[in-house]
Amino acid sequence: MVRIAIADDHEIVRNGLKMLIDKEKDMTVQGEASSYSELIELLQEDSIDLLILDLNLGDTNGVESIENVSNLFPALSILVLSTYPEEPYAIQTFKAGASGYLNKTVISSELIKAIRKITAGKKYISEALAENLAYGFSLEKSDTDPIELLSKREFEVLSLIASGQTYKEIASQLDLSPKTVSTYRTRILEKLNLTSTAQLIRFAYEHNIPNY
Repeated sequence: MVRIAIADDHEIVRNGLKMLIDKEKDMTVQGEASSYSELIELLQEDSIDLLILDLNLGDTNGVESIENVSNLFPALSILVLSTYPEEPYAIQTFKAGASGYLNKTVISSELIKAIRKITAGKKYISEALAENLAYGFSLEKSDTDPIELLSKREFEVLSLIASGQTYKEIASQLDLSPKTVSTYRTRILEKLNLTSTAQLIRFAYEHNIPNY
C-alpha cells in the first residue's frame, strides 16, 4: 500500500486529490496538511511514502520548502503540484529534490500515472517537458537557457526581486543579510548578462517568473 500525504492550503484541492486517490486499491491518503508547519509535524508522526506538495503552500518559499523536506526526509518521494508553467519551475524543483512535477490543470488525468511512476523509483515529467529535455534542456545546469545558469537560491532571489520586495524584506524571508541579497543580485545580473534591477524585473516577466 502506497501511503500518501497531501500538502495544499486549499481544502477543495486536498479533497479532490483524496477522491482520486481513494479510487485506487493500492493507495491511501495517510494525512493532510494546509501549511508547512503542519506538514513537518505530519511527516514526523506518520510513515509516508510519497508527498504531494503544492509549490505555493503559503507559509514557506516554494523551491526552498522542497529542499528542506528532501533534506529532512531523504527517503520521501515528492510530487510537486503547481499552477506555474513547467519551464523553468519543473527543472528548479527537480534540482531541489522533487521526483515529479504536475501542473494543476491536468491533475485528474495524470495524477495516478505520476504516483505510480514515482513510487516505481522513476521521475515523472510530462510529455511536453520530455520533448524539451530531448531538444537540449537538462535537469542539471544548462548552457542553452540562461535561467538554468541560476542556482536555486538565485532563482528565489530573482523571483522576490521581481515581486517588488526590498533587500531587507527578501533578507528577512530567506533568513539572509541584506548584503548577501545584494551579492546574489550581482551574481544574477552577471549570469543573465543584465545591468539593472529594471532589466531583472523585465526578464522575470518575460520568462513567467512570478513570486512564489
